[in-house]
Amino acid sequence: ICCGATGRHSASTRCAWTHGHRCKAARRITGNSAGRRATHLTTMAQLLEKPKPQRRQSTQDRFTELGQKDPVDQCEFFLKSFIFALGDQWQDVPRLCTEFQKHAKNTGDSSQNMNHIQAADFLQKHGKTRTGIQRKHEVEDVDINSDGRISFIEYLILHYKAMILGEYYKRHEKEPLEDLSLDGVGITEVGAKLLEELFSMPAGLSPQLEEALETFAAEKKARQKKVDELTAKAEAGGVKGMAARQELRILESGDETETNKLELTLAAAKRKAQKTSGAEAVKNLKEEKEKAAKADADARRAKMKARAAMFDKGGAVAPKA
Repeated sequence: ICCGATGRHSASTRCAWTHGHRCKAARRITGNSAGRRATHLTTMAQLLEKPKPQRRQSTQDRFTELGQKDPVDQCEFFLKSFIFALGDQWQDVPRLCTEFQKHAKNTGDSSQNMNHIQAADFLQKHGKTRTGIQRKHEVEDVDINSDGRISFIEYLILHYKAMILGEYYKRHEKEPLEDLSLDGVGITEVGAKLLEELFSMPAGLSPQLEEALETFAAEKKARQKKVDELTAKAEAGGVKGMAARQELRILESGDETETNKLELTLAAAKRKAQKTSGAEAVKNLKEEKEKAAKADADARRAKMKARAAMFDKGGAVAPKA
């Protein structure tokens, strides 16, 4: 019966199908149903939609980001990664950092990085003898982001290229594909290996050693900031400039003593950490395996000896009559 005939609103849409029209209630019900279906479909689509994967920062991006930090922070990161591989030569890295900044400032317009010519000259002055063309190609090779500038961390992977590659192949337990006997002279196109090893932290890097390295870097930055401030005042001249020059001389005269003190603290932390370093851990694991193998062999021999003794006592089983 049509709702129009009864004067009551039907709870169904049958009147629409039979009479070709719909009452207000029927239209409202149908509209609500359509809305619910649309909402349901939207929700299902959202559930089925795959979440967009977050972009993982590449090693090259991490390296570029590191190169934009203060050279002392770059120095700290390099030391954390290669503190054991460097051995007693780790002290050369902070000194290189100081000299890198001085050379960059004295020969260019920034103390944070160098152009390729400055970097090639700095490399040559620090005992890394190459031909002009070799220096050119190797400096270009470590300019990872191709910005025409060499950051301190880029310089370090060039300066210590042979050592880093040696650590890379040691970790992968492979023979080097490159000739490392000449301190990496002429070796190029190994950027991926250098960066992989740089970002692979060594086993045995204790929290105490990390803290010592961070303290070392923080105090070095604070001292450098003070030197820069005094230098700027001294260059301004006048009475304040004279006072700044005097304070700068006092600070620089005590610089070596303070640096030596910091280095002694860091060296002590390094020696302590070396007891549980990666090499030591591998050695201990090897010794444990050898002890376990020996114990297993001794147990087998003892068991065979016991069986032989039982056989001798009684021996052999007599044959049936």
